[in-house]
Amino acid sequence: MESKSTHHAPRDWSRVWIFCGAALAILLLGSSVVNYVSYTRFAALRNTRVAMARQVGPVTQLIKSESAAGLSLLLDKMVEQNSGSLAWIQILDRQGAVIARSGGAAAPAFEASYVAAKLRDRQPIFAVRQTSAGAIVVEAYPIRLPGSAPSHDLKVVSLNRGSSIGSPGFLEIASFANSAGFVAWPARWSLILGTTAGVALLGALVVLSIRSRQHRAAQRVEQQMDIAREVQYGLLPPPAATVRDFDIAADWQPAGSVSGDFYDIIDMPEKGAAFVFGDVSGKDVPAAMLASLIQGTVRATAWTRSAAEHNHATGQLNRLLCERASQERFASLFWGYFDMQTGLLHYVNCGHCAPLLFRARQGVVRLCDGGPVLGLLPNAGFEQGVERLDQGDVLVMYSDGIVEAANGSGEEFGEHRLIAAIESSLAAGPDAIRDRILQEVRAFTASDRLDDDQTLLAIRYTGAAEAMSLRAA
Repeated sequence: MESKSTHHAPRDWSRVWIFCGAALAILLLGSSVVNYVSYTRFAALRNTRVAMARQVGPVTQLIKSESAAGLSLLLDKMVEQNSGSLAWIQILDRQGAVIARSGGAAAPAFEASYVAAKLRDRQPIFAVRQTSAGAIVVEAYPIRLPGSAPSHDLKVVSLNRGSSIGSPGFLEIASFANSAGFVAWPARWSLILGTTAGVALLGALVVLSIRSRQHRAAQRVEQQMDIAREVQYGLLPPPAATVRDFDIAADWQPAGSVSGDFYDIIDMPEKGAAFVFGDVSGKDVPAAMLASLIQGTVRATAWTRSAAEHNHATGQLNRLLCERASQERFASLFWGYFDMQTGLLHYVNCGHCAPLLFRARQGVVRLCDGGPVLGLLPNAGFEQGVERLDQGDVLVMYSDGIVEAANGSGEEFGEHRLIAAIESSLAAGPDAIRDRILQEVRAFTASDRLDDDQTLLAIRYTGAAEAMSLRAA
């Protein structure tokens, strides 16, 4: 009986961990789909409101130049000219009485008191209504009615042309919701990234749950893990690349089938380039799933526009990991963007091994500004750091698997050996720097076996003439 109990315990724990991993994969899939749908709906509303706001100016001009009797006909023409977009338009005085309206207009969508309260608070006034023709967005805009406008008798309304002072009123515009062409590529990329990684890793976990003592079953599990590794590797940029005045060389070596290390290179048209480098605690599937979640979130987040947005996005990502990941899982992250017009690298280092910036005249600079690791402290603060890049500067990012690689005596490779390896090949390109580091690490450990994931990213700023001229201007 005792041996039987000992035999079943590992199997039960295995099922628990597989269930947790599957739940996290489903959460990743669901989150990707829900975020995409939510973004699409938000885009539809914003797109429609922007289009309606463009109609306020023309309607205001009509009010200044036309009498109330002719306004309704002109409003009908505006709706017809925007067939398939506008539903109706109507003009109301401050008491909510209709002065002019297009055909098909319903009763006023908002009470006059509600409009007045919103205007006092400087808040937008809009609502989404479901109709048989589809979703309609209705928005009210404050306007100034020339002259005096009695509330209830349209025949005696006086809109004096050229009047500079008039009574307040408001304009109601209704339009069919439209999001055509508005879903940006980061949202699509986030959906593809999240669903692809989630499906692949969930498939690997399903295979792992069907355990068998037969050799064929073990091979099937190994094949599925190889697929997951290929998918994860396919989501990374190529090992050698040239983007936005940078020559780049990378290396990604997981200790297991998949890795908790990841990196990304983002080309920002007419602005510069962004670099992301992260390391999730642990190895294999759970770490890889969390790494994919972080990489997808980074791609879908607008964090390269200002220091405030960069710091805010870091805080949001930290809170997301605190809420969604288990307490044993946390991540270090270095993400920054280079503005070619200013020549500045803006970055936030979240507890990651400090990247090394090698300057031609100032030696080595460690990029440490930022905050703690992600996923442990929900209310942690983060501050962006800034460094100028000059032509020929080299930036090297690395995971702790490089500097913590140990030899047979337990001695670690260390940062000082890493710096020496880089300095010995600075005159060469990023490819040579990367290869020299890996060669030194393999020689130091005297083994090709990895105890931890090892990832490298060597970047040289070429300082193209075009970028330098923009900065000088």
